[in-house]
Amino acid sequence: AMLRKTLEIPRGQVRPYNWIAREIGRPKAVRAVGTALKKNPVPLLVPCHRVVRGDGTFGEYALGGPSNKIRLLKAEGVKVDCLQASARAGIRFTGSATTKIFCLPTCADVQGVSEKHLRSFHSEREALDAGFRPCKHCRPAAA
Repeated sequence: AMLRKTLEIPRGQVRPYNWIAREIGRPKAVRAVGTALKKNPVPLLVPCHRVVRGDGTFGEYALGGPSNKIRLLKAEGVKVDCLQASARAGIRFTGSATTKIFCLPTCADVQGVSEKHLRSFHSEREALDAGFRPCKHCRPAAA
């Protein structure tokens, strides 16, 4: 189930380990997800490079560590420097002030939002308290 869910992560986007655990109905199995992805027998077919830690940092990668993970993400168009800066700042979610929807930072739905309408959130609770609802595509929050 975990490998199948990882296959659903679109090219050029990332999801945290806890997203996979929640999506497969095992929200407390975050470490097990990380361990299983570390042992992924086909890392180029099942794109485990698209999975990051809950704090937004990149974590390990079965094919040569974080530097190779970053190289693959850059090749897919992920703005790695922006993602790392957001992780350092504690930003976990990004929203649109016009739609009042919040997403995971690399979700395609938030990529086209103009700078003046972007909102950053440190937690799901912060986004929800600000009146935003979770994106139906990247599903950043538990239902």
